[in-house]
Amino acid sequence: MTINELKQKAKNYPLFQLEDVFKWFLKAKRNTTLNQLRNWSKLDYLQRLKRGIYKLSDFEIEEPFILANFIYSPSYISLETALNYYSLIPDIPFQITSVTTLKTNNFDIKNYGVFSYSHIQPDLFFGYETIRGDKEYIYNIALPEKALFDYLYLSSKKVKLSNDFINGLRLSIPDNFDWKKIKKWLKGARLDNKFNALIEQLIQKYA
Repeated sequence: MTINELKQKAKNYPLFQLEDVFKWFLKAKRNTTLNQLRNWSKLDYLQRLKRGIYKLSDFEIEEPFILANFIYSPSYISLETALNYYSLIPDIPFQITSVTTLKTNNFDIKNYGVFSYSHIQPDLFFGYETIRGDKEYIYNIALPEKALFDYLYLSSKKVKLSNDFINGLRLSIPDNFDWKKIKKWLKGARLDNKFNALIEQLIQKYA
């Protein structure tokens, strides 16, 4: 395998995983390939984003959201990032936040910032849509209602939720916000009664 051969194979998949290389080059030896990728990264032919994740250096990722799912999966963008994306909160998060069924983790990706992942139980891993981004790559992002649901649910594990906490979020709830979805999720998940009560207060205030 040469760098030109790799570029040819990766031209339609410039963001790729280590295992993709072995699919493209079936006879490649693992140790040799790892050394080649390491050397080509030093020569700036490739950029190693994290262990096992690479991209061609001349490929610019215009939508960092596509990295969020690619570098840690299964996951979907939610919490502060999604809330700001939908203009539900005014504060711009300093990292891209997602939820995952895997363990909580953070990755600092050179040139692209910090990607934060919060663990959520598998039965709450829903309420997102899939968006097609650069080069046919896709990313998952929570629906507005699920982004708020996830944020309050995970916050309830860390702090005591109250009206002061809700007011501090400075929420801007649009008219088309579907409170019925949240009520349905509350009923289906059978969550803590205090959390349910807080959501009911939120609904009474904004619905």
